[in-house]
Amino acid sequence: MRKFALISVVVATLLLSGCTKQPFYTDNSGKINQGDTITLGLSNEDFELAAESMINSLLSDPAFVNQKPGVRKVVAMGRIVNDTALRLDTEKLTRKITQAMRRSGKFILTSAVASGGALDSMSEDVRGLRDNDEFNQKTIAKKGTLVSPDFSLFGKIRQDNIKLSNGKIKVEYLFLLGLTDLNSGLVYWEDEKTINKSGSNDSVSW
Repeated sequence: MRKFALISVVVATLLLSGCTKQPFYTDNSGKINQGDTITLGLSNEDFELAAESMINSLLSDPAFVNQKPGVRKVVAMGRIVNDTALRLDTEKLTRKITQAMRRSGKFILTSAVASGGALDSMSEDVRGLRDNDEFNQKTIAKKGTLVSPDFSLFGKIRQDNIKLSNGKIKVEYLFLLGLTDLNSGLVYWEDEKTINKSGSNDSVSW
């Protein structure tokens, strides 16, 4: 009897899970256009999709497409705002973009200065070894050798939840990025990528 009850529970669980529809990607009209997804939240695939769209836009922009060969613009990490209900690691997005920027040969990232503090404090730490008799002073970085950035990469990830007439929820994620010329304060490039998802309340992961 116990064995029969156990089998019944397993079958019922499988039936229920089979009836539960996964969330899916949609376009702006609500039409399914990219297949199933696992969550209404953001996945690694979403970050990769946004990063690929942004880097293609940046490298094809008139401001940089005709940049002289061998001339690299120094880029510092600016502020990336997480305006969503999710706890996001925004570095997933920026790291993919900065890596592609470096590989293009047109940009190089500085870790000595960034919004919120240096990405790597060692550039400053080694300069604190000056006048330390334990170190060969000829090997210590000299004054005036750090390179100031030309641009800062800034952005925002925004989330909008929309309740549809069929009772489902549509979640719109807007990725916005831009490059500011730090000499003039002018924005030389900016673009956005929207990722839409739709699903039931049961799919909500926050």
